[in-house]
Amino acid sequence: MELHELKGGYDVLYSLGHNCLPASQLNHSKIRNIAGVIDWMMSPHLSGVSALLRDRFRHVMLWDNLRYHGASSDSGCYVIRDAAYDLYSVHDFPMEDNDPGILESYPGLKQKLDYRANRFLQLMQSGKRIFFLRTEATLHETEELVQVLDDLVAGEYKLLVVNHAQVPYIVQIDYQLPNVCTLLIPEVANIFQDNHTLWRTILEGIYNTMTNEEINAYLLQNYNT
Repeated sequence: MELHELKGGYDVLYSLGHNCLPASQLNHSKIRNIAGVIDWMMSPHLSGVSALLRDRFRHVMLWDNLRYHGASSDSGCYVIRDAAYDLYSVHDFPMEDNDPGILESYPGLKQKLDYRANRFLQLMQSGKRIFFLRTEATLHETEELVQVLDDLVAGEYKLLVVNHAQVPYIVQIDYQLPNVCTLLIPEVANIFQDNHTLWRTILEGIYNTMTNEEINAYLLQNYNT
C-alpha cells in the first residue's frame, strides 16, 4: 500500500508496539481514541505480539510467567517481563509502591489489562475500519501478523509499519502485503522527540471517527460490559 491509501477515518486506532512510541505519536496527532493492552510496554519481537493476539490475550501477564528484569530510572518503575510473549512492563510497577518479589500493583494491572483485552476483542469483531501502528518489524514478522489479523478482524483494517533506518527522510518500501504500508524513517538519537515533524507528515489525514466515550457507550449497549 502507498501511504496516501491509509488516509481517512477509522473507528479505532491501536498501537501494536514495539514500545511506547506508536501510542505516543497517535496521542501527539490527537487521533488515539482508546487505550490498548500493550501501549506502554516494550515488545521487541513482533512474533510475541502475534502470539498474544493469536491467543486472544488469554495468558497476558499471568503471574507464573512474570520475571524481574531490572529497574528503569526513567520511569521509576521495575521492569517486569512476561516470558510467554516477551513483553516488558516498564510503567506499571512503581519502585516506591512495589517489592520486586511481591509486586503489590499486580492485581490492579491484571484487571486493567483484562478489561482492555476484552474491549479490544469486541472491537475487532464490531469495528468497521481499524488502524494498527507498529514500529520495528521485519517482512517475515509482518506476514505472520497479517495472518493473525486476517483471522481476528471482522471488518476492514490497515496496518502501518514504521522502521528506523539510515535514511534522510521518509522512505516507502513495499512488503507486498495487502492492507500494509511500510515506511523507513531516520534513525535518531531520541526516537521519542527527534522525528516529530516526520510523524506529523505520516499521520496527516488519518483521523478517528469515534470518541472514547462513544466507543465505550457502543460497547456497553452491544456487549453489556
